[in-house]
Amino acid sequence: MMAGEEGTRIEDQAEQTRDRADRDSGSTGAWSYFLVRNAIFSVTASFVFVMGLFAFLGVFEPDNAANVTAALGSLFGVVGALVGAYFGIKASSDAQDSSAATAKQAVQDQKETAQRSVETQKDTSAHAGDKILSAAQSTTQSNTPPSPNPTRWALATLVPVAGGASLLVLRYYLSRMQDAG
Repeated sequence: MMAGEEGTRIEDQAEQTRDRADRDSGSTGAWSYFLVRNAIFSVTASFVFVMGLFAFLGVFEPDNAANVTAALGSLFGVVGALVGAYFGIKASSDAQDSSAATAKQAVQDQKETAQRSVETQKDTSAHAGDKILSAAQSTTQSNTPPSPNPTRWALATLVPVAGGASLLVLRYYLSRMQDAG
């Protein structure tokens, strides 16, 4: 087993343990929903109780609707803030989970691609080594000289020609330097 595979196996086991713990304890999304729902019910119940108490004490005047409007405005403000915070945090959490899953999949794909690349390289190297070994064995078994290769012949003739041409260029350059000096 390779070190990369062992690391991946350990990471997968850790994630399975976290997933199992989330299932056993209930997800955080469900708890936050119940928390916000209970907060909204508590605020509404408190509002009804306070409005009933104010009506009993005679705080509200029958001709002045501003007191009731102010009380309702504060209720709707608190409920709106709770609902907005819940959905904002939930959307952020869902986006984070989605991006984490995408990143994990990308890393997994990268590991698999690297593993395939290593295996392909290993197979290619083994195949090339086998070809070299078989060529060396066939050359040592047959004592016949190798057949003329056109590439070898071209290189064998090109080296002296290139060397001679470079000597001519050097001779011309040196003669120009003497004439100038």
